Amino acid sequence: MRTLGQRTALGRRAFLFGASAALGGLPATPASAFLRRTQEPEAAEPRSLLMINQRTDEVFNEVYFDGREYLPGSLERFAHFARDLRTGEFGEMDPHLLDLACDIQRLAGADEPLILTHGFRSSSRNVRGGAANSHHLHGQALDITHRSLGARALHQRAAALGRGGLGRYSTFIHIDTGETRRW
Repeated sequence: MRTLGQRTALGRRAFLFGASAALGGLPATPASAFLRRTQEPEAAEPRSLLMINQRTDEVFNEVYFDGREYLPGSLERFAHFARDLRTGEFGEMDPHLLDLACDIQRLAGADEPLILTHGFRSSSRNVRGGAANSHHLHGQALDITHRSLGARALHQRAAALGRGGLGRYSTFIHIDTGETRRW
């Protein structure tokens, strides 16, 4: 989405482009055609995620971003997939968390799923000893593993991305969309 300042800059650019064309400095192209070309959002690659819930054997295998926008139905299904299994509660999941998991999956081998060990966590059932304001409580964290890679190798691949919170435990890694930090 463009800001007001960017729209104003485009308006000035289109005016100068049209004025220059009228003076013979550029080929005559209508300013409206120039504006249409520059205001169309660029399409990105669609993004999908293949993940298995370790505790339920449920599979999430969906496109969640179609190249232009996040798909609300897919995000809702992921929220249910990553629910707190002790309470059945689920909350809105950060779409950028799915992007992070998708990028890790590409580095780990897109043919094999990531395994979800923990996703959303309800405040009433937060893990003993866990952070009081855990990213899990806000739909901004996942604990994942991979069938072919150990926690160390998966952690190394995730660290190569250089973004978000990343922790390594004996059998899984923690990822979140908070500030970049490692443990």
